[in-house]
Amino acid sequence: MATLREHQSKALRNEKFLTHHKLSEGEFVDWAVTVLFYSALHWMRALAAQEGRQIRTYNKEDEVFQGAGIFTRQSYDWYRQLKDASRDARYEMTQFSASEFQDLHQNCFEPFKSFVTSNLRV
Repeated sequence: MATLREHQSKALRNEKFLTHHKLSEGEFVDWAVTVLFYSALHWMRALAAQEGRQIRTYNKEDEVFQGAGIFTRQSYDWYRQLKDASRDARYEMTQFSASEFQDLHQNCFEPFKSFVTSNLRV
């Protein structure tokens, strides 16, 4: 299973990809939303790995939020909003505007990442 540092590296790599390719501008905002979620996913998994919790399958991640004592209800809500938006972009073909992306980034991703990084012991 991946380590805290591996998940942290992947999250940062996803963020770099998002910024470098300016996905939140123009016609690829749906991909920007998806990359934003996958960055959050790896931040979540980094903190879970630190606490000795490995997520073996994609559908088991909710178990880490429920009853593990690692995450707060608010952090779960931020994560779920990112996950739901990504799902909508991928499967429902929802078109997001640049301002909707910025809202997700500022009001969900940044607080979630801040919560996680403030709890990492690295």
